[in-house]
Amino acid sequence: MTNKDIVDQFFACWSQGDLEGSMALCTEDAVWDNVPMKPVVGKAAISAFLGKFAQGMSDIHYDVKAVLENADRLMLEGTENYTKNGRKVSVPYMASFRFRDGKICSWSDYFDLATVERQLA
Repeated sequence: MTNKDIVDQFFACWSQGDLEGSMALCTEDAVWDNVPMKPVVGKAAISAFLGKFAQGMSDIHYDVKAVLENADRLMLEGTENYTKNGRKVSVPYMASFRFRDGKICSWSDYFDLATVERQLA
């Protein structure tokens, strides 16, 4: 499985509400740097954060526009789309992933938090 396959599977699980499936693709010491916010460290903490964030979400899908992959790194550009508590959200983002032993060990998401907050208001 390529690193792109791992990320595709991560997003597919997340989009289907399978948080456990997404987390199975991460190392125990994974770090998620949600750049407009503080980093979340450790698979358990990431799972707790995402579980809370997922409440009220539906129709999750990603439009990936570009992917760059090199060794243990993968970067992508796209648009994240979802409905949360009846409000549609569509936000452009960049993501950078690092892999170890076939799992995601860190990733950073870059997006405009004000765009998300405005759409959820």
